[in-house]
This record gives sequence, C-alpha cells and structure tokens, in this order.
Amino acid sequence: GTAITTAPAAPTKKGYTFAGWDKEIPATMPPENVTIKAQWTINQYTITFDTDGGSTIESITQDYGTAITTAPAAPTKKGYTFAGWDKTIPATMPAENMNITAQWTVNQYTITFDTDGGTKIAPIIADYGAEINAPEAPTKEGYVFVGWDKNIPTTMPAENLSIKAKWKAKKYNITWIVDGQEPITTEAKYNTLPSYGENNPTKTATAEYTYEFIGWEPELKLATEDATYTAEFR
Repeated sequence: GTAITTAPAAPTKKGYTFAGWDKEIPATMPPENVTIKAQWTINQYTITFDTDGGSTIESITQDYGTAITTAPAAPTKKGYTFAGWDKTIPATMPAENMNITAQWTVNQYTITFDTDGGTKIAPIIADYGAEINAPEAPTKEGYVFVGWDKNIPTTMPAENLSIKAKWKAKKYNITWIVDGQEPITTEAKYNTLPSYGENNPTKTATAEYTYEFIGWEPELKLATEDATYTAEFR
C-alpha cells in the first residue's frame, strides 16, 4: 500500500525504441509480486552511398539486424575506374545510419597523331581531365598543312583519340616559252607533271621552212619548284 514514487526511467536496447511496459506500474505497492516486461519497436536505419560524381546508387533502408542481401553493383564515373568503397558494406543492418563513399582511380587516355607522311608527332598520354598542350604543326615536303581532321581538345577526354593531318599540295608556276609567242604561265601541283595544254605548241612556217615540235628544254619533270620550259622545233 505504500506509494511507488520512484518509477524507473525507460530502458534502452541497441537497435530498438522503447514502446512502454506490458503492464502499468501501479501507484502503490500491490499485495503481490509483479513482473513487468518492456515492449520494443525495432528501428530502421539507412545506408547512403555517395558516389562522388558517379552514377547514382539507391540507399538501403532496413530493420536493424536484417540481412543486407542487395549490395549495390559498382557505380561508374566518366574518366575513372571504381576502386571500391571507403567502408565495408555490412552483412546485416547496423544500429546506425551509415554513409559510404566511392573511391576512384583516374584513367589515362592517349591522343595519337597520324601525319599522313609528314613529320612525326609523339602521342600525348595523360590523365582524364589533364590540360593538353597542342603540338607544333607537322611539315610535309610539297604540301601545306591546313589543320587536323578533329579539334585537339584542351583537356584529355575520357577516350582514346586518333587525329589525322590535312594537307594541301603546293602549286608551282610553270613558264612556257614558245619561239615567236609571248610566254605563258600555268600552275602545277607538287609532284605532278606540268602540262602545256591539250595541244603541243606550234611555230609559224616560213616560205622556206616548216617546223615540227620535238619537245621541251629541259625535259619535263614532276613539279617540285617553279620552272621554265622552252619549246624545241626542227
């Protein structure tokens, strides 16, 4: 019959929230011994995955102590290789929220330069995102460099690249001298045979002679520089 003034504080239990007692604590001592049992509600906790800019991984929310059977697949990230998590994913849900962060290794890529017969340019090998310094323009005998078939990126992309040089053949002035006519000038591309035209040159006949074209002096050769050719007759 004495007053019960010292009711206990709520107990605690790992992974659970106290939900009260199964019997009410009496206000005065009853005429019998009493056992009162705690009631508990299981807690849920969440494992959150921070992929540090990689593909999204859904968080896992489960009851404390339940088996984690749906561990996520490895995330992906442009220019990087997944190197694991900073914490081990537990086999069962712990009694706390967790944040797990992805670890990454930066990838290296290569830019290869095909100069199409020009001077060689060494490939560029660098980490993804690293600054790229464009190489000096290549040179090629008889040609003018007019650029690359693709823009050289300012930073290393997340792929290997092959970039090819573009060229324009140089042109040379070819002067043709035919006896009795004004010289004429044509153009010939590098390493092509100069052409006077569809017809051979002619020389006006006189009362005493007619003339036959027999060739050029010097003999025609592939264009590698400006040149002058003189028609020869007999």
